[in-house]
Amino acid sequence: MKKPLMISILLVLCIYQSLDAQENWTLSMTGFDQTYSPADFATASNGEIYLNGVKYDNGVSGFINKLYKSTNQGVSWSEISTTGLTDLGNVHSLTISGNKMLLAGMHVNSANGAKIFVSEDNGSTWTLSMTGFDQTYSPADFVTASNGDIYINGVKYDNSASGFINKLYKSTNQGASWSEISTTGLTDLGNVHSLTISGNKMLLAGMHVNSANGAKIFVSEDNGSTWTLSMTGFDQTYSPADFVTASNGDIYINGVKYDNSASGFINKLYKSTNQGATWSEVSTTGLTDLGNVHSLTISGNKMLLGGMHVNSANGAKIFASNLDTGTNLTNLELNTNAICFPNPFKDELNINISKESSNLNHLRIISTTGKTIYSSKLNYINLIRTENFSTGVYLLFLEYENKIEIFKLIKIN
Repeated sequence: MKKPLMISILLVLCIYQSLDAQENWTLSMTGFDQTYSPADFATASNGEIYLNGVKYDNGVSGFINKLYKSTNQGVSWSEISTTGLTDLGNVHSLTISGNKMLLAGMHVNSANGAKIFVSEDNGSTWTLSMTGFDQTYSPADFVTASNGDIYINGVKYDNSASGFINKLYKSTNQGASWSEISTTGLTDLGNVHSLTISGNKMLLAGMHVNSANGAKIFVSEDNGSTWTLSMTGFDQTYSPADFVTASNGDIYINGVKYDNSASGFINKLYKSTNQGATWSEVSTTGLTDLGNVHSLTISGNKMLLGGMHVNSANGAKIFASNLDTGTNLTNLELNTNAICFPNPFKDELNINISKESSNLNHLRIISTTGKTIYSSKLNYINLIRTENFSTGVYLLFLEYENKIEIFKLIKIN
């Protein structure tokens, strides 16, 4: 078995070097009213995607909204009838924490302040949930941690600073109440667009308080208390529109800026494989006539991007792309017998093998240099302590009599 295994390792390492998100995008608008701008996505644990559409309505002299749902990774959309979203204007963010969905935006008359709603029935019925949140701040973006804690950034224009100022809030009870987090390092931060979490890192993206000075991306390793700039590889002339984090910890962000020659907004898509330490531009095909972008999300093997036509009068655009994170790899067939979690992992890794599987022989965890880090006979349930693993990428080989199944694993601090 040793010789075929080494051949497989070399083969997979070569494949791994070239794996990336699929960079081909196609429109995915069936059922969505294109007169509404796609404000923000939220993806549930079962893969269902929710999307809020917003547009300005002259009849109410303010923004109005529709909520959509897709049960097939964005192939088609159906409107959800909602109750309780009263006087809601421009919407900024959606998120899900356990059995709760949260939606944040402004009053239909923005001078009346912010509104945060919570739903316990997948978006049908909503109640206000503002306790502890300063309503003079517009809720910019949510992010939900793996433990269910929710973070939200509030932003407002400050005349004395001649620009936007910010507050960061946290809820430990699924949005029932909010407490402000004292932050250090978010210097000269203006209008904020997005938050995300990758492993033990939280990222926040926005613009300099003087927007002419370009974009700013910050990273925190202590749940939002202390922040450092992390811009390497990102074109600061582009405003960071929205983050999304894949299951393997890779982070994607869309940058957008107004281009006079196009008389509209243009875009770049970036990726970080090291929790925001550096960024590389992703080459994209199919994102035609795309203007201002509002949101990204991932559902299973699909990434979705929502925004407007480069000529906004032509309506909304939602694109979908196949996503290959390299989390599940195999040289013979897609894995159907094992589940590895969490991934990325820290101090322990669970490997559960289906009891229906037969001819189980061995498991090995191998570094990308080909060194065996862990080796064991297969059991149906394997709990592996990984405190002594170095941070980085590993390959898990599940060896059967007639095949080898391979997973990409990521160790984080």
